[in-house]
Amino acid sequence: MTLNIENETEKEFEFDPSEVADAVINEVLDSENFPYEAEVSILITDDHGIHEINKEQRNIDRPTDVLSFPMIEYERPGDFDAIENADDCINPETGEVLLGDIVISIDKVEEQAREYGHSEKREFAFLVAHSMFHLLGYDHVGSEEEAKVMEEKQEAVLNVLGITRNRLPASDIRNTFKDKKRIVIKIGSSSLEHHETGRLDIVKIERLVREISDLRNQGKEVVLVSSGATMVGRNALGFDHRPAKVTEKQACASVGQARLMMIYQKLFSEYNQICSQILLTKSNVLDSLHRVNARNTFNELLRLGVIPVVNDNDAVATYGINDLSVFGDNDTLSAIVSTIIDADLLIVLSDIDGLYTDNPRENPDAVFIEYVEKIDDDIMKMGKDTESSVGTGGMATKLSAAKLASAAGTDMVLANGYDFRIIHEIIEGESVGTVFVADPKDKAYVLDCIEHI
Repeated sequence: MTLNIENETEKEFEFDPSEVADAVINEVLDSENFPYEAEVSILITDDHGIHEINKEQRNIDRPTDVLSFPMIEYERPGDFDAIENADDCINPETGEVLLGDIVISIDKVEEQAREYGHSEKREFAFLVAHSMFHLLGYDHVGSEEEAKVMEEKQEAVLNVLGITRNRLPASDIRNTFKDKKRIVIKIGSSSLEHHETGRLDIVKIERLVREISDLRNQGKEVVLVSSGATMVGRNALGFDHRPAKVTEKQACASVGQARLMMIYQKLFSEYNQICSQILLTKSNVLDSLHRVNARNTFNELLRLGVIPVVNDNDAVATYGINDLSVFGDNDTLSAIVSTIIDADLLIVLSDIDGLYTDNPRENPDAVFIEYVEKIDDDIMKMGKDTESSVGTGGMATKLSAAKLASAAGTDMVLANGYDFRIIHEIIEGESVGTVFVADPKDKAYVLDCIEHI
């Protein structure tokens, strides 16, 4: 196997990338029983370099961690018959098969190694393995089953080479929260109301604004995903019950969103902060171009020091109003926003202290779970629907949100929003709420998951 590797940056790894890449590539080829001598090219660049390649060749206006450009189109992974008729993929001088090119951002390797709690060597090796399987015909944006097969093969290769994750122990994850720079905070309707009257709790919302403003003063970027529009509109329009008709809900959302934003604008301005409104619909999230545009808008607002306030656009969309399993609850929305903007931490505040083995309101023997390192079927079964009279998202939606955020590489904390001072307790690493530890998957796989919500 011939490896052509070039580093066009001034940075250098603390390990020999040629040695690591050579070992990974040979192990991938051996594991797939590749029958030919092969040639692979790797370019190590920085975020700027890979950003330019993305814009030029993929119409993506952002840097990614890795790009791979296969030379061969396969009918299916492991079917190498296509090589027999692909003369343009043979090096005429050596007779080796040109598998393709790999581009890796050294900046992203450093960043993701810090974020995921493992070595740069492991991150680099993972990206090389991922790209090699892509060059051999594996589809990481296909079905969930295909993506899982590819991920298992990547991990198997790294395990054979003795390159492990070396992730931080779950108990140490909280200590990293103070260093998180980009934070999404989700507030449920039940955390914003007076439970006796069902009306907006002005004292609580002012405390929330003060907490977020202080995070901004620490230099952190904050996005607020806030429910409550329908609740505020319902009270303004004189409803004494939860609206049943879709048109009634939309009318309440329309009136309430305007009033809620007016309150946010006034309170944030008192702390010299600027907030903006972003309303999303399912079509915004599922369309790839709209998603990129949303990302660009978020990034520019955050660069300017603005606090985006996000909500589902219930006034025009019926997804969340009619079919909770499709989209519309703000637990899912907050996880999607975290994915779109590459958030470091998602804080979901609700009317429960965190995750329990059973519904603690019905079962006094339910056990509180402080850390969740892997969201498997057993964890998902704990998601019994326990929604309130004003909210739309039960525990099932919170676990789905945690699964998506975790796969995107974002740590998530589920905690009780009774007292919004808990936000600073979380950031300071105190033992409150349930921590869902990031378990990053391939980003293209994550986007595919979003498209199948």
